[in-house]
Amino acid sequence: MSSETIESGEFVFKPKARIIKTIGEELISNDIVAIIELVKNSYDANSEIVEISFIGEVKTIEEGKKQKKVICKENAAIIILDQGTGMDFSTIRDAWMEPATNFKKTNQNSKRKFTGEKGIGRFASAKLATNLQLISKKQGQNEIVVNFNWDDFSNEEDYLDKIKTKWEIRLPREIENSGTILKLTNLNIDWNEEKIRELRVALSRLLNPIVPSEDFLINLNTPSELNSLSGLIERPETLNRPDYYIKGSISEIGRPSDLKYYSKVLGKEETLSFSNQDFTLKNPLRNSTAGKFNFEFRVWNRDDLNKLSKEINSNIKNVKKDLDDLSGISIYRDNIRVLPYGNKNDDWLRLDIRRVNNPTMRLSNNQIVGYISISLDDNPELKDQSNREGIVEGQAFEDIKELIKLILNEVEDRRYRERPRESENISIHKENLFNRFSLKSLSTLIQEKIPTNNEVITAVEKKEAEIQEGVKKVQEVISRYRRLTTLGQLIDVILHDGSNYLAKIDAQTHLINKALKKPENTTEEIFKLTSNIQDIRKEFAQLFRRIEPFGGRKRGRPKNVIVEDIIRSQFLLNHSDLERLNITYKISDTNNIVSIDEGELGIIIMNLIQNSIYWLESKNTERKIDVEIIKDSNELSIIFSDNGPGIKNGAEKLIFDPYYSTKPDGIGLGLSIVGELISEYDGDFMLVDNGPLEGATFKIIFRYRI
Repeated sequence: MSSETIESGEFVFKPKARIIKTIGEELISNDIVAIIELVKNSYDANSEIVEISFIGEVKTIEEGKKQKKVICKENAAIIILDQGTGMDFSTIRDAWMEPATNFKKTNQNSKRKFTGEKGIGRFASAKLATNLQLISKKQGQNEIVVNFNWDDFSNEEDYLDKIKTKWEIRLPREIENSGTILKLTNLNIDWNEEKIRELRVALSRLLNPIVPSEDFLINLNTPSELNSLSGLIERPETLNRPDYYIKGSISEIGRPSDLKYYSKVLGKEETLSFSNQDFTLKNPLRNSTAGKFNFEFRVWNRDDLNKLSKEINSNIKNVKKDLDDLSGISIYRDNIRVLPYGNKNDDWLRLDIRRVNNPTMRLSNNQIVGYISISLDDNPELKDQSNREGIVEGQAFEDIKELIKLILNEVEDRRYRERPRESENISIHKENLFNRFSLKSLSTLIQEKIPTNNEVITAVEKKEAEIQEGVKKVQEVISRYRRLTTLGQLIDVILHDGSNYLAKIDAQTHLINKALKKPENTTEEIFKLTSNIQDIRKEFAQLFRRIEPFGGRKRGRPKNVIVEDIIRSQFLLNHSDLERLNITYKISDTNNIVSIDEGELGIIIMNLIQNSIYWLESKNTERKIDVEIIKDSNELSIIFSDNGPGIKNGAEKLIFDPYYSTKPDGIGLGLSIVGELISEYDGDFMLVDNGPLEGATFKIIFRYRI
């Protein structure tokens, strides 16, 4: 049976009038962003200056115990004036009046890169006010005046093509040469002094405050009652006096070039160079897809601003305010800022989380004023979101984030190294952290000086017993936390391997179901399949056996174990990463039995393995780990070596410090925990030169219970 068309035709979209107001009110997030969008239009028009004027009555209002000055929206106005190229009648009719026009794409600016190409920024005025009067003039021509009432676009019944906007052409009255004036009246909100201050800060960051533009100025005018907020938008002197800075370029594939680093402590700028292993994107190892960009990050030690305040003849409060206003890392595309990156409290790189995890070494968002500079031509994968606020999430944007952290990591590392150190030792010695919690030396002294005072001696001995009991309980809690922390690091391993085992079991049960449906099925075939499931279950059980020592069980008395078996078990737990990176490993063909807590030895080896995996990933040639175990009558030594890039020059004396890490997101506790565990066995943990492999080599010595 065939079907016949009864009727056919074509539809066309008939947009309602309110779509215009919706664009302005919904896609533009707030009034400050709206003003910035209109200022960016002045920039695109090649204006050398833009004047923003607030006109209206200023009232003082009470907010709790504070008084605030406010420009009331009734009878107030915002006027934005530029001296750009202006628009003629045809440009207004065929471009300004066409939402989503491609005018800027097809009419490239010879002087500046256009900041917007979507053709919707002009409707930001609907976010600010009900009425807009647009006055524009090209050089040598008459003025064009267009009046908009955005309320005309609010009627839900009216279609867009039914709304009429009045215009007129007149002799020049308000613009002498060329330019555009936007007069916004019947404002939608009141403007208090705090909001205007926020506007000043936002405008100061519209163009890069570190490398200020000399061909585009912004001037803000306010009523006399708010005169302190008037004037040219300029960067504060604080920005010229950082404690550290790093600047340079990143290539198309993510390699650094022309890197310069400055430290106020050293008092000089130096050129930095990196090998591909030192500076590369990992997990997986890859080139950047973001494209090339320039950057500069300036850093301040916020706990020591007194000296800086004196240098610039200011006070600590004002210096902190400057940094609060401008801190963060901004993105500039063709010299114009991309919102919201760098906004106050917008920690888009999650730097504050990094600092929470490692407060000793990491920089927080409010210590940095920085920028990266991208362009439409060099960074085509970094596309703006439709609401003009933010870049579309994707691999290119993730690469940008990772590259910034690699750059900051270099500053953090050098900043940490410049701090004065108490010790130059490059190993963790055998003294245990808890050895200091003891009254033994005091007890000995009392017995020597007042041997007959039994009451004092007994009291001290009793207190010593109480302290040791408390230490034992603390050690027990710490031991559990160490195990559980390591277990948390293994969660990906458990999920990956566990899923694989379950998939294998599912496959075997599927085959059993198929076999049972066959009329000729045999007991032998089904027995073979169930045997396969039993073998898989045993493998699954091995996974749980390997992670069992890291559970939160109570710390018991160490038992006799074979060291090589425990080490081998840790490598098996990390087999996915080892196989992914083609890392081969070799363990001594020996069987050394020692009395040690299996979980604690597992934590030690696990930390070393995971460190090696991280650093070996950046190596393009063969990747190897070598573990050698040597035992004599008094001690047991483990020599753990890899052929990675080795320890960074200058970091050899710092790697055992708590919270020191050369990984961009490293917490810096791994080697410190390892050293503390080893010290509980009266041992040593040290970095060794000239190990079996050419990378990093660590030597562990156990003496207690060996």
